[in-house]
Amino acid sequence: MISMARRREPTAELVTHRQEAAQLIAYLHECKIAGIARRACVVHLARLPADWMRPHHLRLARDALQPLAHADRARVFTLPNRSIVSIWRGPADGAVAESRAAIAHLFVDGETPVSPDLLWEDLEIPGSVDRLLLVAEQSIGTRPPAAPVGDGGQTFDPATLQALEALLTRADVARFVRRHPVCARGPHGRFTVAWERRMLSIDELAESLTPAHAPKTDKWLFLRLTRTLDRRMLALLSAPGELAGAGPFAINLNVASILAPGFLRFDEQLPVGLRGHVTIDLQPADILADPAAFLFARDFARTRGYRLMLSDVPANLLPVLPLDRLGLDLLMLQWSAGCTRPEMRSELPDPARLVLSQAHDAEAIGWGISVGIKLFQGRAVADG
Repeated sequence: MISMARRREPTAELVTHRQEAAQLIAYLHECKIAGIARRACVVHLARLPADWMRPHHLRLARDALQPLAHADRARVFTLPNRSIVSIWRGPADGAVAESRAAIAHLFVDGETPVSPDLLWEDLEIPGSVDRLLLVAEQSIGTRPPAAPVGDGGQTFDPATLQALEALLTRADVARFVRRHPVCARGPHGRFTVAWERRMLSIDELAESLTPAHAPKTDKWLFLRLTRTLDRRMLALLSAPGELAGAGPFAINLNVASILAPGFLRFDEQLPVGLRGHVTIDLQPADILADPAAFLFARDFARTRGYRLMLSDVPANLLPVLPLDRLGLDLLMLQWSAGCTRPEMRSELPDPARLVLSQAHDAEAIGWGISVGIKLFQGRAVADG
C-alpha cells in the first residue's frame, strides 16, 4: 500500500511554482490592459485534503489537462498551493469536457467522492481577471495594497489614460523630475551619495494634469502609462547639455522603452564619462510579462555598458526573483518587517549587490548593516 502521508515539496520545485504564479500575474495584467480575450479554468487542488496533494496527484492532474494543452495559445501555470490554471484562446468545449471528466475521475475513490464543482472553475478573460488574480496572489501569500484614490475619488480608466497620455506629449514635465540619492555606508559609519535615481514624481504630475483621477487606482493601467513617462524622461535627459557634469545615476524604464528609438537617442547623447555609470531600474512585473523581450533588452543594454537593477522587490518575493538567473547586477529590496524573518538571511543574494530602499529609520539601517548591505535609499541616509 502506498503511504498517504504528505511529502514535503522540494525547494526548487516550490520556487518554480512561485515563478509560474508571478508569470501568471504579469500575463493577466497584460490581458487586462490590452483587453485580450481568453478562456480559463482553475483546478483547485488546494481545496483537497492534504493526503490528496502528493506529487503524483499533481502530475496526474496536469496530465488530465493535456486535451486543453492543444487549444489555441494554451498556457498552463502550476501555483505554489498546487492549484493549476489553464488559459487558452477561443472555444474548446470538447477539450474542457474531457479534462473536467478526467479530473473528476482522479479525485474520487470508493469512500470519498470529491465534487467536480469544488475542484473545477470556468472563467473568462478579461471579465474574470480580478478573480484569477486573487487565486494567483493568494497562492503566494500576497495581495497588492489598495492604491490611494485622488481628491476627486474617480477611478482611473482607459479613457482617462488616453487623455492623460495626450496631455503628456505636450506638457512640460521637467518641473516634476526628482532626484533621490542612493548612499553608501563608509568605514566610519558615515553615508555618502554613491549615485542618484532620477524619476518623475507621478503623484505631483497626475495632481497637476488630471486632478480628478489617480492613476495608481489601477496599477496596470498605470504601468501602461509609465511607457509614455519613459519617453518624456528620456527626451529630457537627451537634451543638449542636460547631462554635462552629471554624476552616476539611475533611471526607471520599462523593458519596451529600452528597445524604443527614444533610448537610442538618449544613448547617443550620453557623455563618455558616464558610460558604464548609469543604472537602469526594471520592475519585476514588467520583466515577467514578456521574458523574451526582457532578455533581448537586457543583453542590448549590457553591450552599451549599462548596469541593470531589479527595483521595488518586497521581501516575500525575493526567492522568486534570483539575480543570477535573471542576469541582473543589482536588486533594490524594500525594507519592511518581513525582512526580519529568520529565513530571510538565506534568501538574500550577495549583499554587495543589494540596495535597501525605504530606509527611513534606525531599525531599517540596523538590519541592513547586520546582513552586510552597504547601499541604502531613504530619509535616514539622505542627509549623510
